[in-house]
Amino acid sequence: MALTYQIGVDAGGTHSTAIAYDENGKELGRAEGGPGQINADYEGGIKNISDTINELLNKIDGDCMRVLVGIAGLSVVGNAPEVAATISSRINNLPTRAITDSLLALYAGLEGDDGALVIAGTGSVYNGLQNGHLIAVGGYGNILGDEGSGYAIARSAMQSALLSWDKREDNALIPMFTKLFGVEHMDECNAKFYRMSNPEVAGMAVHVAKLADEGSDDAIKIIQQQAHLLARDIIIGLNRYEDPKPMKIALTGSVLANNEMMRGLIEDEVKDKYPDAIFSISNGENARAVLFDKSKDYRYFTNHEDR
Repeated sequence: MALTYQIGVDAGGTHSTAIAYDENGKELGRAEGGPGQINADYEGGIKNISDTINELLNKIDGDCMRVLVGIAGLSVVGNAPEVAATISSRINNLPTRAITDSLLALYAGLEGDDGALVIAGTGSVYNGLQNGHLIAVGGYGNILGDEGSGYAIARSAMQSALLSWDKREDNALIPMFTKLFGVEHMDECNAKFYRMSNPEVAGMAVHVAKLADEGSDDAIKIIQQQAHLLARDIIIGLNRYEDPKPMKIALTGSVLANNEMMRGLIEDEVKDKYPDAIFSISNGENARAVLFDKSKDYRYFTNHEDR
């Protein structure tokens, strides 16, 4: 009997990872490829995703039953069925489903259970699942939202430092930023900040967290503010569940995985409203979501791009 397997793909802003699993969930192989964020580069992202899947297919002697692809930027581009069909046409017309990378993480983090996954890395979003129905809160990007994300932490810290600079007040965030930017005065940081990419801005959040851990009131205030905003989003999501509400909440992303202070503040505020909330940290492979996806909406099209 021929080996049968399925493939999960985590296509993010820096790279794409495709992993094959047998019917028992055992990993059979993996492949790594270029960025799959299609709102930044649609054709490039689709090509990187397809190339990564094809590399993995060539490694395994068996029959692939379906491919689940979680794609950064899909919610911005929209038309997930069209994206799935395009990818399918480039990978031997295999049944393919395209979902957002946050939904992929939700399936993987909850391992098929109802509950919520809260992501806070460069951006942030709350995704809940109850009886097959999805609940989303936030995830509106760095301009309109992304509360509690690395970007939001760094941006708020920058705003705090600039305000203190204008007032000629002391603020521990000022020397932090001038050192990071390699400048003498705070007002030289502004132009450099605007030239940074979102991941570069978000990367400065770790320095804010370090200052907070060292006891800086200025940095602690930023962490408290962003923790409150993310806790607010979690409570909004839990409020929208029907009774009985699932209380399993998985946390993932660099901010929540690495910042114990922020994680503790969030958990305390949520438990004030929902004492039965159960928090965990999801550090698993998001591609594992294919093992738990119950959807039958997998598409395959022959000569799709020639129609």
